[in-house]
Amino acid sequence: MTLPPPVPAGLDRFTLPNGLRVLLQHQPGIPRAAVSVHYGVGFRSEPPGREGFAHLFEHLMFRGSASLPGGRFYDHVHRLGSRANGTTHQDYTDYYQVAPAEALEQALFAEADRMRAPLFTEHHLAEQLAGVADEIHGATTDRPYGGLPWPLLPGVLFGRHANAHDGYGDPAALARTTIADCEEFFTAHYAPGNAVLTVVGAAEPDATRALIERHFGGIPARPHPLPPTLHEPLLTADRWARYQEPGVSATVLALGHRLPDPETDLPGYLAHAVLAALLNRHGAAALGLPSAAASCGFFGPLDARDPDPLVVTAVLPNGRSPEDVVGAITDRLRTWAEDPGLDDAVPRAARLMAVEHERAHGDIETRSRALGRLESLFGRAELLEEISGLIREVRTDQVADAARSLAQQPKAVLVIEPGARRTRPVPARPQPFRPSSTAAGGSAEGAGAFPRPGALPVPGPGGPLAPGRLPSRAVELAGGARVVAVADRRSPLVELRWRVPLGRAGWRSPAAARERLRAGARHTRAAARAEDFGGSLAIAADGEWIDVFGHAPAGRAVDWLRVLADLAPAMGAEWSPLDRRGTPTSPRTPEEELDDRVRAELIEHAAVGAGTLIAVGELDPDTLVAQAADVLVPWTVAWEQSAPASETARPPHAPYDGPPRELHTVDGTHVRLLLSVTERPVTGAADEAARFLATAAMGGFFGGRLAERFADRTVAGFEMYTGRDTVCGLPRAFLRGRVPADAVEEAWDGIRAEADRLAAEPFTEQELRPVRDFCAAQLLAAFDSPAARADLLRRTVSAGGDAELPLLLPGLLRAVAAEDVSRAAGRLFLPRAVPAAAH
Repeated sequence: MTLPPPVPAGLDRFTLPNGLRVLLQHQPGIPRAAVSVHYGVGFRSEPPGREGFAHLFEHLMFRGSASLPGGRFYDHVHRLGSRANGTTHQDYTDYYQVAPAEALEQALFAEADRMRAPLFTEHHLAEQLAGVADEIHGATTDRPYGGLPWPLLPGVLFGRHANAHDGYGDPAALARTTIADCEEFFTAHYAPGNAVLTVVGAAEPDATRALIERHFGGIPARPHPLPPTLHEPLLTADRWARYQEPGVSATVLALGHRLPDPETDLPGYLAHAVLAALLNRHGAAALGLPSAAASCGFFGPLDARDPDPLVVTAVLPNGRSPEDVVGAITDRLRTWAEDPGLDDAVPRAARLMAVEHERAHGDIETRSRALGRLESLFGRAELLEEISGLIREVRTDQVADAARSLAQQPKAVLVIEPGARRTRPVPARPQPFRPSSTAAGGSAEGAGAFPRPGALPVPGPGGPLAPGRLPSRAVELAGGARVVAVADRRSPLVELRWRVPLGRAGWRSPAAARERLRAGARHTRAAARAEDFGGSLAIAADGEWIDVFGHAPAGRAVDWLRVLADLAPAMGAEWSPLDRRGTPTSPRTPEEELDDRVRAELIEHAAVGAGTLIAVGELDPDTLVAQAADVLVPWTVAWEQSAPASETARPPHAPYDGPPRELHTVDGTHVRLLLSVTERPVTGAADEAARFLATAAMGGFFGGRLAERFADRTVAGFEMYTGRDTVCGLPRAFLRGRVPADAVEEAWDGIRAEADRLAAEPFTEQELRPVRDFCAAQLLAAFDSPAARADLLRRTVSAGGDAELPLLLPGLLRAVAAEDVSRAAGRLFLPRAVPAAAH
């Protein structure tokens, strides 16, 4: 069958005269944009003699272009807390950036400039050859079982060079690469007509189209090669390859089964994807293996054209042979094929897969890359919106047919087992490279002869875009719990976060609290019950908080809350008796041990608050708040029981003006340092902005004063940073460090010197300008997805902040006066500066 017809996806799409395909998806109110460019060249485009070249070239494309030489590609990225990267796959290479709206034009210009005129120098080529060699060794030679399943399994499963060769290549062969080779590869494969540009987020279509036409429209069209021939006959018999690895105790194997072609049999392909999910869930236990995993594709589902494999990897227990385990896997597939018993398992697995797909693509970077990938591979970006519905339609009989097909068809088996010496396939001798014909009937020969364009003026930043306000409601329930509900409809899910203080008993015994919660989660089957309706629920406990986090499909948030309510008895005074019984606990990290010592001193001043519930997604805020008020009663009761009358708690976030605590502990050959200072209450949003910048300018920013002071000591193992959090419900500022054991006094002396300098040299506007830009822009990352938004609200509201603060803070960081920042730094660090006593 053919792929289903397109469905509306809110996409604006057009093609420039030079052949560049463009996808735009505007998400109103999102203050950042994701920009991705997919080129139709990957591992399988490499002819004999060019193995590993696509990956090497991906690295080279970040080293400079005519208008942005010498690493200037990253000027707008690092300054604004943005990110940029690239990856190489079988059939495409993608480059992507996520930046604030004010840097959208700069991001587009940077991508256009390297599509138009990349710079290849001998220095950069040598630098990237060394870097790629290190990466290859790290992924294949220097780690146990390196190369399993990729890039070794393709050579067992396939016979055609395009499909079978090692996409990493041989570093020794790559080292012979010349600048002329780079020019030739660029001209052949990096033409506008071989690319897809995608912009998601702060991308108002008309304005963004004008920017794209301005910066990409002038790039000349040129021919590019046709996609390589990938047709691969099916195996006629099982094909095995066995290698050895010294120093390992277990045998591992990888099976490769051919998947259906997603372009001609998408339902069959998705049935195999559901089967892979079943193998992940039930495979190891059913087969008696320590671990087993399955996946569609080497790099994920729908990430390559046909042929692509379903891969099963397994760790073998002592005494079981690879032949026995391969036979057991085949028998399991036959059982599912003939007597599936999957009437409940298949819908459950399909539902969870569909929900996870929807959740992942609520993020603008993931969405941008997926739209571009599907357009590049299949010409169908709209598949992104269709996949979750198609997965939900997968039937039990289709999964049974998939299992039958895998059980019957020959497969590739790659085995790595303990042995006296490491054995791997020897790279083939490089063959002469012959350029392929191009789609326009031309040739890639003479590629280095095209005119080299000159530099263009680099655009400056635009104006910042504030996060958009969405329908929301924030209330305080009886008992003090706070609930914030935000209607963010980028995916048909609700992100849910519940945070509650550990309380006095938990602060005294945080490890015991963690064990009690884990036991409660097992007893109530919390995670499994959430999965029953397509959600997720997980629990974490550090030394300060219980965090319950997960998601639910639209309309099922109340079911998630009911699961949460059943966990309430796991908190409270029961933790102390549990600790006395000697429950096994996880070891505490050095940082946790230092914080535990601070808690022991502060617990008598503790400010015990109630819980905080955050819900962001496809919801009605009023309905969600009403449901929370009804369902969260058990947590309110449990919280009250956790603070006995004999230990009356202070109100949450109440003032406490205690002395600083200067602590250290040994961490191997280094020492962990902690300066902990309780804060006075924040007086408003502007005060919070001043404290935020003060903390960053002191040491939370890569250009902060402490970072600069110890910049030349980083090679000696110095780590130093500042931050803010809560301890026993009390807000605090802290400084953490990790320094060599013989440099402790040097570190404390440097910290004192910076405290003295702050008094004598307050922050200047010039000093704060890059800190403002970075911090304000980085905060906007919290609006990239509903999940990120929920996490920021959880941290903000549980610390006593207003639910509106995340919307206001980026603008306030740019506006607060330098003298206010210096004053805030003085309140945090100066009056109670580090004492000069011995440690």
